[in-house]
This record gives sequence, C-alpha cells and structure tokens, in this order.
Amino acid sequence: MITKGEFVLNTSQIRTFLTVAQTLSYIRAAELLYTTQPVVSYQIKALETELGVTLFNRTHRSVELTTAGSYFYQQMEPLMRQLETIVQTVQSMNAQTPKLINLLVRRLADYAKLTQIIKNYSESCPLVHVNILTQEDRGSRQLLVTGEVEMAFCYQFEVENDPKLNFLPIMESQYYVLVSKTHPLAAYKYLTFDDLSEQKLILANTELHRNPRLITRAQLKAKKIAVQTIYTSFDSMLIAVQSGIGFTILPCSRSKKFSGLLKIPLKDVKPVPLGIAWYSVRTTPELESFIALAEKQNAEQPPAIV
Repeated sequence: MITKGEFVLNTSQIRTFLTVAQTLSYIRAAELLYTTQPVVSYQIKALETELGVTLFNRTHRSVELTTAGSYFYQQMEPLMRQLETIVQTVQSMNAQTPKLINLLVRRLADYAKLTQIIKNYSESCPLVHVNILTQEDRGSRQLLVTGEVEMAFCYQFEVENDPKLNFLPIMESQYYVLVSKTHPLAAYKYLTFDDLSEQKLILANTELHRNPRLITRAQLKAKKIAVQTIYTSFDSMLIAVQSGIGFTILPCSRSKKFSGLLKIPLKDVKPVPLGIAWYSVRTTPELESFIALAEKQNAEQPPAIV
C-alpha cells in the first residue's frame, strides 16, 4: 500500500470501479467491460489496497457501496469523464488541422473585455485559432459581407443598416474632438457642437469614418461647420488635424492617445455601442460558440463606457 496522501492513478482500476458502482454487480460489470469476473474482482481489490479503504460491501446476493466508496464514486466519476474528454481532444489534435476564425478589430478601441473573451474561447476550443486582423481603411461591413472576415469588433453604426449583419454590444465609446495643441479649440476642457461653429471638420473619405447618427449635413450647415473630406485614409486625416487646419470627431476609449493631438470630450453626443458583428448567413459552429461565450460574459459584465 502507498503512503498516506499519495495515489497512483490506474485508469483501468478506476473504470472498473465506476462500472461496478453503477451496476452493483461484478458479473454485469465484467460483461460491460468485455472481461471476466475474476479480473473485475482483482481490479477492485487492487484499488482498495492502493487506497487503504473498503469500497464495496459484498455478499453472495448483493454488492453495495461503502460510505468511502460512495464518496469516491461521486468525486471520481466527473473527473474520469473530464479526463476522457481531454484525452480525446489531445488525440484529435494530431489528426486535425486547427480551424481559423478571422476577427477584425478597431484600432481605437479598448480591448480588455474582448481579449478576455478570446482567452476564454481559446481555452474552451483549443482546436480553433482566432486570427486577429487590424482594421485599416476598409470598413467592417464590407469585409464581413465579402467573407474576408467572420467577425468584426466594430461600432454599431458601421453595420446596423444591413439586416443580415448581427451585432452584440459589449461596451460603449465616448465621442471626442481631436485638435492640434495650437488650435483655438485646444483651450476647452469639453465641447459641444455649438462650440464647433465656424470651425473646419476634417474627415477621411473612407467607410471607417462615416456615422450618419453623429450629425447630419443639414445640422453641420446650420451650425456653420465646414467639412473637408479630401483625405483618402485615416492616417492622412490625422496628419491634417495635426497641422492645425481643422478638427475631427472620433469615438474611442478614454485611454487612447494620439501623438501631437489633444482629445476633448464631445458632450452632446451619446456614447456609441462597440461590439462584435457577424454575417448571419455564414454562421459556423465555431462562430456560434464564440458568440455564446461573449453573451455569457456580457451577462456577467454588462456593457459600459470605456
């Protein structure tokens, strides 16, 4: 017998014990295990010797679990099921090519909650790799519809007009006005649209920078805010703002910093939902599992402004 506190796991003995405990019959257990009754008796006796306890009270007519045997069964049965699942998963890894889910992410977002979802998903689905792609000038909707990505971590306004695109909000982002340190607006601690009157709004002519719910063209005209959209990329737009010729408006996380620019809260615009979007007609089991995990985390940590 081994010393107290030590135990050498013999899966054959454990499997025999579990089968006898479930059938309360050495004969029936032998049939289910495709072996003989003497072998079953030997395995149980060896396990009892290993543990130093009696697991079964056995008579000519019946087999019953002892108190120790009942406790051992209750604890060991789920562990053995988990062990079998782990073994099957590991064995399948050698034969299967890992599946891939492409996830497009926003450059200006806070990734804390998203990374936790990815971590939990990777642990629960080790055969699926989440490939993270950085969003550039092409918008989330375009890449989802064309099938270049399966999911996008994006703003709701980017996908809300397409009924085939699903959206799960997991956080919210505040709008900010970005200006150079020498711009007249740089003196403000916070801004409203009225403060932007007579100023020039710089926008990039890309799908990334279109939000119809932010402010309409008519409102811009009424507030005398000029709009310049000659810039063909997000980065070129930021360079123009850094030069001091105008300002831009972006939703982003509180912690996001921009080189050479000040970030001033825009108070009269509601925060915009930020979350996971996917194309409903291309749903896969892997994608469904990811969304289910994200929904579970949402229930535990409701969306909040980041």
